[in-house]
Parts: sequence; C-alpha cells; structure tokens
Amino acid sequence: MRAALKHRRLIGPVVLIVPLLLTLPAQNGARAEQQAAPKATRTIVPLPPSRSLSASQLAGKKLFVQRCSVCHLPGLPSYSTYGPPLDGKLVASRGEAAIRELILHGSARMPGWQYALKPEEINEIIGYLQTLNFTTNE
Repeated sequence: MRAALKHRRLIGPVVLIVPLLLTLPAQNGARAEQQAAPKATRTIVPLPPSRSLSASQLAGKKLFVQRCSVCHLPGLPSYSTYGPPLDGKLVASRGEAAIRELILHGSARMPGWQYALKPEEINEIIGYLQTLNFTTNE
C-alpha cells in the first residue's frame, strides 16, 4: 500500500513536467527561425572614454549612468529605450534651458529631479550630454 502511495506522489509532478518538456523543442526552433531572419540592427555608439572628459563632464557621466541610463540608454542592441536617447544633438536642438527644465520638472513619462539633483549636478549632466553622439540605423 505504501509503495502505491509513493508511486502516486511521483506521477503528479511527472504529469505536470512532461507537457512542458514537449513544448521546448518547438520554442527553440521558433527562436532559431527568428534569429535567422534579417532584422534592422541598431548601432550603439559607446560612451566616450572617461580619459577624454573634463572633471565636470566626468561627474555628469557618473550621474547620467546612475540616474538616466536606465531609460535613456538601451541595454542591448535589440532593446529600445523607454525615453529618447540623449545626446549633444538633442541638447543643441532644444536648448540647454529647455533640457534643464525637463530634468527639473520631468514630463508625463519622466520624473522630475528638482529635489534629488542640485543645479550644479544638472549642469554637469547637460555638459556630459553634449559629448554624446548617438546615431541609429532604423
């Protein structure tokens, strides 16, 4: 009788696992087909080396990586950013004052940093953004 109970205890997990295992080859085959299909690739321009930055820009880079990169830099070439990629062209087109206001007060999708960042830190971030040059092939 005890042997029958042990057998039943083993059958339950096996019944649950077998259907999952049967779907794995199909999923891997679909992934292989997706990877084989040609896609438009994004070119990620690496961040400028720290040696080429001034002390203020280096401080801005540190703040940007800590506070902004989660939304404004893609993690991998296949990812898209939550917010727009920030670079010198964006700062030049909108103006430093507009970027400063956006950092301070945020937008519908971005938090404002007026209570977390000092004005000098915002200036450092803007100075660092001016050194960036992102180009995408989309």
